Amino acid sequence: MVALAALLVLLAAGGAVLWRGRAAAARRAAMLRPCLGLLAEPAEGRDGAGFPTLDGRFEGLAVAVRLIPEAVAFRRLPQLWLSVSVHAATGQPATLDVLRRVAGAEFYAPADDLPRRLPAPEGLPGDAYLRGTRQAEHLLAHLAPHLAQLLADPRVKEVLVTPRGVRIVAQLCEGERGAYLLLRESRFALTEIDPATLVPHLARAAALARHVTREGGAHAPGTRAAA
Repeated sequence: MVALAALLVLLAAGGAVLWRGRAAAARRAAMLRPCLGLLAEPAEGRDGAGFPTLDGRFEGLAVAVRLIPEAVAFRRLPQLWLSVSVHAATGQPATLDVLRRVAGAEFYAPADDLPRRLPAPEGLPGDAYLRGTRQAEHLLAHLAPHLAQLLADPRVKEVLVTPRGVRIVAQLCEGERGAYLLLRESRFALTEIDPATLVPHLARAAALARHVTREGGAHAPGTRAAA
């Protein structure tokens, strides 16, 4: 009888854990649902980690919204990043990636795969880390004032410009301290994204894409990289 009772307790506990896991996954999958009305032709999806994805059009441009949970970094709480990409030919032959506060956990950023390290021009934060392809110096010279405006917001983590589009990555929230300290897990208290949080990043990405395209003029795309 004791063994049977213990088995029933284990089954009940396992069922409760499974139920909580499914409920958490369902909440996570719906995090971007309040923002559907911001985009024309919105299309929801889910990435491999169970986080929601959102694609559509903003101000006539094709955009992709992603949530990026950062792996645990040394002596820092886990981060949840908001990634907003605009998919549009920029007319630029170069790729430029600008990162701030590099911690070695930026798996989503192509910076380390780009061949050239570039000095940060005046006006950019001192913690900015810039890399690019051939001709990225010319692209940086054109974009420096615009980049300075974007990076004035301390939440902005990355600005990426490629021949096929642009991307801005910004901080959404930090992980829960207790889960990190005790279990080294990435748990985020944020349950849904307020449209008022997403709108400024969509507007910035759209403005950057248009600015880059104007600067690109008639340049034919050469270097390939994904935004």
